[in-house]
Amino acid sequence: MQKNKVLPAILLLTAFIGSLFLINRDLFHYSYTFPFSRSFTPEENTKGTYPVTEAFPLKRGTYQMNLSGFSEGIGNGCYVLDAKDEIVYSADIPAGEISDPYYFELSSNNSVRIGFAYDPEYGSLEIDRILLQSDHILYKESLIRHLIFSFLTAIVFIYLGLRILKPDFTQTVKNKTGIDLPAREKVFIFLIFLTLLATWPCFDITRFTEGDDFFFHLSRIEGMAASLKAGYFPPRILLGWMENYGVGSGFYYPDLFMLIPAGLHAVGISSIDSMRIFLILCTFFSLLTVYLAAKNICGGTCIAGIIAAALYAFAAYRLTCVFYRNALGEVQSFIFYPLILWGLIEILRGNVQKWYLFAMGFFGLLMSHLISLAISGVLCAVCLLFYIPRIIKNVEILTALLKAAVVTILLGAFFLLPMAEQAAKNELEINVFLKQPFEITIINLMTHESIIYPFSPWDHINNIANIYPGYALLFIPVMRLVFLRGKGKDHQIKTADQIMISGLLLLIAGTDLFPWQLPFFKWFLGKIQFSWRLYGAATVLLCTAGGIYFEKIYITSIHKKGAVILMLGLAILSGFPILVHTWNTKLYPVEQLRLSDKIINGVEYVPHDFFYPFQISTRNRVITDESQVTITDGRRQKLGYFFSFIRKSEGKPQDYSLPLIYYYGYRGTLTDENGSVKSIPVFRDESGLVQVSDEGISKGTINVFYAKTTVQKLSEGISLSTLLLILFLTIRKKHPDVK
Repeated sequence: MQKNKVLPAILLLTAFIGSLFLINRDLFHYSYTFPFSRSFTPEENTKGTYPVTEAFPLKRGTYQMNLSGFSEGIGNGCYVLDAKDEIVYSADIPAGEISDPYYFELSSNNSVRIGFAYDPEYGSLEIDRILLQSDHILYKESLIRHLIFSFLTAIVFIYLGLRILKPDFTQTVKNKTGIDLPAREKVFIFLIFLTLLATWPCFDITRFTEGDDFFFHLSRIEGMAASLKAGYFPPRILLGWMENYGVGSGFYYPDLFMLIPAGLHAVGISSIDSMRIFLILCTFFSLLTVYLAAKNICGGTCIAGIIAAALYAFAAYRLTCVFYRNALGEVQSFIFYPLILWGLIEILRGNVQKWYLFAMGFFGLLMSHLISLAISGVLCAVCLLFYIPRIIKNVEILTALLKAAVVTILLGAFFLLPMAEQAAKNELEINVFLKQPFEITIINLMTHESIIYPFSPWDHINNIANIYPGYALLFIPVMRLVFLRGKGKDHQIKTADQIMISGLLLLIAGTDLFPWQLPFFKWFLGKIQFSWRLYGAATVLLCTAGGIYFEKIYITSIHKKGAVILMLGLAILSGFPILVHTWNTKLYPVEQLRLSDKIINGVEYVPHDFFYPFQISTRNRVITDESQVTITDGRRQKLGYFFSFIRKSEGKPQDYSLPLIYYYGYRGTLTDENGSVKSIPVFRDESGLVQVSDEGISKGTINVFYAKTTVQKLSEGISLSTLLLILFLTIRKKHPDVK
């Protein structure tokens, strides 16, 4: 190694070792918070013991348990139960604020539950939070998490080492691949900078923003993580949600990309922090795709992409989805809208070999947000009507569109077919909604003034967000009319004009200026729920057009740097009020999070006759005729339930409703007192729960569990085979010599 490289190498190695130390210094630290609140009062609770957590595994070692809450008297206590329901630790809770830590030790790996002993004689007991932690135990989740972050850190330092210690590295890459690394790095850093500016409220880890859909998606993350850890993939029915009755949101709400935050949570990162990371990643990739779309539509110039990304980052509707609504489905859709636009334009231009962009965009929407998929499908269909003559003349365009559609359907078969099967076999709330006739189920027509709302992100009178596109997007038509007059013959400006006009029409369609009362439009609005959802597609159209327009202005400008700074400033100022308002008034301390208080969220994915207040009162009990049957040894087993029964006499079969929400796919077995095992049918009872029958025998054991159906297995095979075929053809195309 040359002498002038020794010092940089030593500094780089030192920084790498230091980074690994900082990342792994808490390798043996275990921490888990149970975010719930529970109040015990003399009016509602009798004297006794109350387990408050589900069973969870702990390794052998010493643990510290921190409780937060308040006790009026000194006669209450806390305890820890092992897998045999034996008390391994108990302690008294002092009167007043609960703050002192409790320490207990497990002599072996065990599955434990935490509970409280309550006596009404001593007044009320309020528990706000349970924090369990240890600094001397290595968990698999912790090891995986630290390995992932160490690996990512190693990649970063390897790249830095190549850039710093090998001056010819960039030229070598350019000679072999044609990639200009320095230029790519500048764009990457710029997009990172925009991402940080557009998501800075997410970096306050002591607070969280509670938007409209926050608890729904947080529950999905929690439930998917629990299901993954239990061995279910894909996690269609989620554990831990709604008193662990099992909510099948995965049948109807696509969650492929939600595996990212769920996976992070499964390896020990809190669900809130997992959501933060996911929102930041979604923002970055949204800016990346709109940058690539605008750049390539405009002919490969990065200025168009940079401005489009800046406008996109601070578009008011996108920020509203992130911070006011926590609408993770729509937040993901902002990644894929640009790919659909880019792919469609390439196909219509005759570059039919880029049909894969169109397919990637639609597959992404299929895997993230079905309403955005429906909106995009309708808009593309309307657009293609204007290009029928061109499609007839060039059959390759039609072939490219069909390829994209077929690949999207085949790749998405693992989601589409199980959803169709469940809809046919089980009447859920969501099915009822989708089958409703031509009626506006949720009327939320915006007034036409919503396009030009004042510089205020929040309606304090009605306590709702002002849904509007943002002033920067409204400036885009001004750019065209003022700075590009007489340039209508330019091919790229013509394309931008078509994109801009489409975006403006969608803005109008989101208001009461559009004839939503006509039958088809009324029906369509009922399915997309809110007219302002069209602002998502409008945003990408206007941002892309704005990037192209600015690139044309930039070419002829004599004050290029000033023009860029002015445009970036306009984009940032357009969305900054939402960010500032979020920081000042819409963030709440993490300590106030009570996930169990919001557990009702997501009821559209349960049977139509499911009555939650009744189910929560039954908890984990089997519902049957207790005058005729005694239930013994009833317990949950992941997505299933196991119980034994003893009847007073044989005779007419007795029905049993289990604490499981019914979905098609549950299976049951009956074991009689002689040990003979037989399969039994599983039904849905009148309240939407799983129901089985004992077939008239006097004593036995019933085990109910969820198993993949034939359709689910077949659909997964179709998607996997399609993916492998695409990978094979791609590799073969790039390397023709590979057989």
